[in-house]
Amino acid sequence: MRKAAFIIVCAVLALSPLAAAAGQAPGALRARDVLPAEGLVASSVAPIRDQAALNAHYYLADEAVLGLGARTDAVFARYRTGAGEALLLVAAYRSAEEAGRVYERFGRDFFSADFDPGPPRFVEMIETGDWAGAAKCGPVLIAVLEAPDRAACEGLLRRAEEKAPAAKAH
Repeated sequence: MRKAAFIIVCAVLALSPLAAAAGQAPGALRARDVLPAEGLVASSVAPIRDQAALNAHYYLADEAVLGLGARTDAVFARYRTGAGEALLLVAAYRSAEEAGRVYERFGRDFFSADFDPGPPRFVEMIETGDWAGAAKCGPVLIAVLEAPDRAACEGLLRRAEEKAPAAKAH
């Protein structure tokens, strides 16, 4: 009996990495893969399953403007910059169309009236005096929620864009 239990435990441990990825198709994009390494505070990386999980790290809204849920892979991270700290959110959706719809809704809610959903990238100073930006790259939405200056915001957004699948296809 102990031998059978040992074999079952070994099988479960061996298959656990597969179980963890069961919600994703083989080769599916992981939001974590888009996080740039430079300046990343590794201990800050947090998977985001829904709006409540995001709000625990950064209060964005009461409603689910980002469409986060079981069909979305998202991650939040903090970055060290020369002038302070920046906050990054990366969300991978099932399609570029879905990411585009979320980019438009998020942009209209988060940014000023100057936001234009046409271009795939937008950066501006927000009410707090920090800088924020967003980009859509294929099925990925990248959002710098706060950065101490324009250069830090633009740089972090660019580095994440370069790691997104749409950028790699060019």
